[in-house]
Amino acid sequence: MAATRPGSKRLLRDINRHLVLQLIAEHGPLSRTDLARRGQLTASTITHIVADFAAAGLITETAAVRASAGRQPVLVDLAPQTGHLVGIKLRDDDMTVVVADLRCSVVHALEAPVAPDAAPREAVEMISAAIEKAVREAGVPRESLLGVGVGVPGVVDAARRRIVFSHARGWRDADIGGWLESRLGVPVWIDNVVNTLAMGLNRFGAGRDAGDFLVVTVGRGIGLGAVLGGGLFRGAHGAASDFGHTTVDASPYAPHCNCGKRGCLEAVASDYGIVRAVLGHDPGLTVEDHIDAIVDRARSGDERLRELFRRAGESLGVAIANLINLFDPALVLLAGEGLRAKDLFLDRLRAAVPLHTPGHRPDELYVELLDVTDQDWARGAAAIVLHELLRSPVWTSDRPPLIHRLLPEAAATA
Repeated sequence: MAATRPGSKRLLRDINRHLVLQLIAEHGPLSRTDLARRGQLTASTITHIVADFAAAGLITETAAVRASAGRQPVLVDLAPQTGHLVGIKLRDDDMTVVVADLRCSVVHALEAPVAPDAAPREAVEMISAAIEKAVREAGVPRESLLGVGVGVPGVVDAARRRIVFSHARGWRDADIGGWLESRLGVPVWIDNVVNTLAMGLNRFGAGRDAGDFLVVTVGRGIGLGAVLGGGLFRGAHGAASDFGHTTVDASPYAPHCNCGKRGCLEAVASDYGIVRAVLGHDPGLTVEDHIDAIVDRARSGDERLRELFRRAGESLGVAIANLINLFDPALVLLAGEGLRAKDLFLDRLRAAVPLHTPGHRPDELYVELLDVTDQDWARGAAAIVLHELLRSPVWTSDRPPLIHRLLPEAAATA
């Protein structure tokens, strides 16, 4: 855990600035009176901070419209075009790149290839080129780019910005964050791709009003993002959400998983697991070439395939029930391309959850389906950068607060 910065006037100034920026970003537009009341700061402190923000073009000020007579308050709001964020969802052989403003609204998006056999440094060059292209096509100043967030499949050491292991890409201990940061000249954050989706949902999506919620994704693999106490839970080594490789079948004849084990949830309930069971061998990167036809055959009445999907739904339901027993979330969100076959497995999933959560009433078991696009995933990666911008400056860091990129005066006096 990071240490706290020593007390000083500079730290107090940074704390106050971040507090006001967070209030404006999350609750704006607000009057100066509202900012002082919500932040428990003096009017003079608010006046100075707002003046600094206005000088940097970080805020807008407009007169409030109200029916009563008297002086109208001036409302302070974020000027979202002042800075820009890039978010990336990295997949097996391509990526989605979005450029977003300070409200995480997408300004521009593109798809770009990343060769499935590319070594990490080769991939960094492809990612870097795609980012530069996206920023150019978005028509935003390059110098307004505050940072980049990248969501990757696999186990990620977010603190060190390294990929520990990504089976989908065959990478181990890859310093993607460091190499990309050196290449671009802006801060870069790396996280597991489902964590980035959870971060986005926590900030501007279905999980915004839930302090504790889980995102379970079903597709080629099975992933988990856990937001507990309002913050993303990663565990001590970044592998806290490796949900797809929890064991659901311990028998000696359990299906093989692509991780080398038998009986993983992913081997039973993911697109990969379904396709492997049908083909009788590891499908490698051809899962998407087969899964739609398998779903169609199951819908047409192939009983063997229908049973595969029913088993997948029941196994996933039991696994989600275990999560509910462990974390007691307010909400479980189910997303991913695997929901294309929800009519084949969802009834079994919903039936299994209450059977294995004896400590919960049925009306407490909220499992909701989410329709998310690749842009939503990439937007979640951009939300990591926004989170860092609004993060408390109390904690020490190996780089200056991100707000300094928006307030040159603050950087000069740091």
